[in-house]
Amino acid sequence: MDVLNVTIFIVGLLFGSFLNVCAYRIPRKESIIWGRSHCPHCGHVIPFYYNIPLISFILLKGKCHYCGAKISWQYPIVELLTGLLTWALFLKMGISYAFIFYLIFIYFLIVIALIDWQTKLILNKILLVMLILGIVVNAIGHVIPFKDAGIGAVVGGGTMFLVAYLGNRIFKKEAMGMGDVKLAFVSGFFLGWQLILWALYLGFVIALLGIGLIWLLRRNRIPKQVPMGPFFALGFALNLFYGRELLELYFKLFS
Repeated sequence: MDVLNVTIFIVGLLFGSFLNVCAYRIPRKESIIWGRSHCPHCGHVIPFYYNIPLISFILLKGKCHYCGAKISWQYPIVELLTGLLTWALFLKMGISYAFIFYLIFIYFLIVIALIDWQTKLILNKILLVMLILGIVVNAIGHVIPFKDAGIGAVVGGGTMFLVAYLGNRIFKKEAMGMGDVKLAFVSGFFLGWQLILWALYLGFVIALLGIGLIWLLRRNRIPKQVPMGPFFALGFALNLFYGRELLELYFKLFS
């Protein structure tokens, strides 16, 4: 890899560390800008040399230097995943407004997935900031026609609302939260009407596989409430990178 590719990957690692901070602090209503990182177990402030993405986790052997408590594997995994996704998006789009536009999409999906998995909530303020940033970058860079983005938002949100409504009627309880509907709406803006339906389909397939895996791991028991955000986020990300290829494969397999 040349210097630019390495730099992009390292920048992605740094953003991954920041996304971990966002996923931890936002549900706790803590500032994501002010305040030093600290150990959640002993509260000791973590100096910068113990907070280097990936490297610090390896050198510390996954434990806090001060109290010895285990550091969650979430932190290095999110850092590495964010670095790889940033690099992959750069290889696909280069330095461009499209790169920035979809990087916002990917980064917010990661935070939404982490928070939803931990709290079973998709927060309105995150979706609102995500949408506003998308609109601003799209207005400047003309990444996707606003007509396509608007139709994509309506189709995505409308489809998910219909699924949620039918699920509630069939199962006589809330089968899907409004947070998932709003996520589909905002994601539809980023993906456009041509891709959002396929992205939602991928999300449902991944969710079905994920729930099946949970059922196996928990020995035939499924939690009363399974957060859908992480599954949809994965489906949307896959669709962004390989949506058309997966759609072509799907038609080949089932035609």
